[in-house]
Amino acid sequence: MFLGHFRHNLDAKGRVAVPAQFRRGLPEGSVVAHGPEGRLVIRPPDEWAALERNHRLTAESPLMERSYFRLLYSSARPLELDAQGRMLIDAEHRRWAEITDRAVFVGLGACVEVIGEALWDAEVAGIDQAAFTALHDAVLARSASGPASPTPTA
Repeated sequence: MFLGHFRHNLDAKGRVAVPAQFRRGLPEGSVVAHGPEGRLVIRPPDEWAALERNHRLTAESPLMERSYFRLLYSSARPLELDAQGRMLIDAEHRRWAEITDRAVFVGLGACVEVIGEALWDAEVAGIDQAAFTALHDAVLARSASGPASPTPTA
């Protein structure tokens, strides 16, 4: 399970150390690809397969399915770590996630998000106890009302 968040500097070549706590759960075959809200998402192989199955089942049309998979797979890269546990974040992925000098790795339980530090800081700046409680309650109310209509997520 991926928990917590960690900030790491990129080097001049675009390499960044993947937090040791996350490396342990990312076996060979893990994939990094575009995710929603300007993030990169790193998924272990079983989560990548589950994502694909879910989207194939929930796409509203064959056209939607093809369009989504074109975009997802064209952005996907195998997660490759060097001997120091660093991954290369290519220029396209850095632009997508607004990563400049520092990246933030965020554990989401089954996967890891990677986002630019400024984007992450702006997002969490407005979250205080009251905002977190309101979000918590809204999510709980949605889950208590039963399954929502299938909506593809990344």
